[in-house]
Amino acid sequence: MNSTSSFGEDVIKESEKLRASGLDANQIAGILCKKDPLGKNYGIGILLGRDGKPLATSPTLLDYIDRELKESGSGSYVNSDTLKKEILEATLEWQGVPKALWPNFQILLPSDAGTGAVQTGIQSALLLNDKFSTLAVEELGWPAYKTIAASLRLKFQEYKTDGTAEGEGLLPLYQAGPMNTTGRVPAAAVVKARAQAAKKSCIPVVLDRAYSGFEYARKLATSSYADIMKESFRNQVLPFCEAGVPFALAISPTKAFVTFSLRPCGLLLIFHPDPAKLQAMAPKLSGLIRARGSSFEHPVTRAFVKAMVKDRARLEAEHKAALERCAEAELAWMSSVKGTAMEPLFTNAYAGLFRNPLAKPGAAQDIYGSHVYPVFAEGRCRLNVTGLPADKSLASSHASLFSKYCHL
Repeated sequence: MNSTSSFGEDVIKESEKLRASGLDANQIAGILCKKDPLGKNYGIGILLGRDGKPLATSPTLLDYIDRELKESGSGSYVNSDTLKKEILEATLEWQGVPKALWPNFQILLPSDAGTGAVQTGIQSALLLNDKFSTLAVEELGWPAYKTIAASLRLKFQEYKTDGTAEGEGLLPLYQAGPMNTTGRVPAAAVVKARAQAAKKSCIPVVLDRAYSGFEYARKLATSSYADIMKESFRNQVLPFCEAGVPFALAISPTKAFVTFSLRPCGLLLIFHPDPAKLQAMAPKLSGLIRARGSSFEHPVTRAFVKAMVKDRARLEAEHKAALERCAEAELAWMSSVKGTAMEPLFTNAYAGLFRNPLAKPGAAQDIYGSHVYPVFAEGRCRLNVTGLPADKSLASSHASLFSKYCHL
């Protein structure tokens, strides 16, 4: 047995001990990598730079947090209510929503980032239809969906990739951009089919927009940032508006503005085809936020709202930089895996931070043995595309390693 295989077996034994202690696959990958001085982290769920280290936190938000903390000395409750109209308009502008649709939207600010936005989005849908009994999500989706469903006393059901959630009592949850675990991008025909199914069933839906605009990151070489944001909204969200389907659009600012360490509020846009009915819902929607404790805002949330309202251009420039980094990594992968079983994962059908291919037997032993740490779970190998090293020789070695063991 060579040294690589022996080291890989030792890592697998350690991973089994960690799993027995109750840790999940994501936590295990992070711990294993930290224990290895030579480890390359492909499991981490944040944007990495060309040096393999996390990108710098948004300097814009850091500036606004510093100011907010200095203004938070009175010990009283403070929130962003006076900026509610402004933050709604800033969010709609950022997302590329046509102005004709603005009266059809309200905004909520769940305190716990994208996770809170998804959970509150589901609660909002339950206000619109109390007959929902089951949360329906796409297979291979974010594991936390199941936990969120349980916390809201909903059953849980999966539907096939690119499929439609249809059935008695099902609340559909769809991705509005790259799937946060696999990178799969819903095609235009898929989105339209989902919108028409919801229209036919007369039900609202929840749209998870964890990676705003990431599906078009590679277009930045030839298109403006504003244009790709508008295209993203037009393809991933607008079909539901056109079908007259009420929806909750859960937006995570964390990935867009690289604020992982700060965790500002999530942005939850509530759409209804009838503005009058939407307005009538306002007290109940406000009640949801108060019940979550989100109406008593953390200073990071207040700072983020002010930054979005007063300095959105700076934040958007940071979002553009994050997209450019993701595009750079994707293009490097395209070059490195051409002609292999991994090639389909770097076409226009996939985008964003992660890929989650199937793994052949022996994958963990050899990949771990090479000091490379993706997330192994349920026969799959989830990897962060921005983990690919800048060093071309090392990048080629890693890409070859994954291509040897991973496939659709």
